[in-house]
Amino acid sequence: MHAALENFQKHTTEFLDAVALFPDRDRNTAPEGEWSAAFVIHHVADGELHFAARYLHTLGSDDPLMIYFEEERYPDALHYAQRSVAKSLASIAGIRAMVLEVLSSVDEAAWARTTHNPASEVFTLADLVAKADDHMVGHIAQLKELHSLITS
Repeated sequence: MHAALENFQKHTTEFLDAVALFPDRDRNTAPEGEWSAAFVIHHVADGELHFAARYLHTLGSDDPLMIYFEEERYPDALHYAQRSVAKSLASIAGIRAMVLEVLSSVDEAAWARTTHNPASEVFTLADLVAKADDHMVGHIAQLKELHSLITS
């Protein structure tokens, strides 16, 4: 599982590097119909909180029910327009550092622990980490494309 943890750390750094492409003045700028960098940052912070809860539940409970979140509702329901980018960035860095510490300590058997969704599909801890890492990679690409759009 070391490769998964290396990717996890690498993608944390790549996300923060992608955020750094945006000076403070550009973080709320977006083309029509697109999320701003600030909204992406808040979304990732919220997602990382959910993902961390899934990991901890999977490690600490026997086959817990995985709770989904309705991310489309979050920008309005969680007031993205009024939130602090600095606090969301701190949350991302802190949550991912804590998760990396926890996952670095688990044995191979723990990576096979399971959770299930309401449709009774089963996911291992390894599956959850891979899915969340793909989520991060997607938002790294989104930030890079957004930067390209607003600077061209």
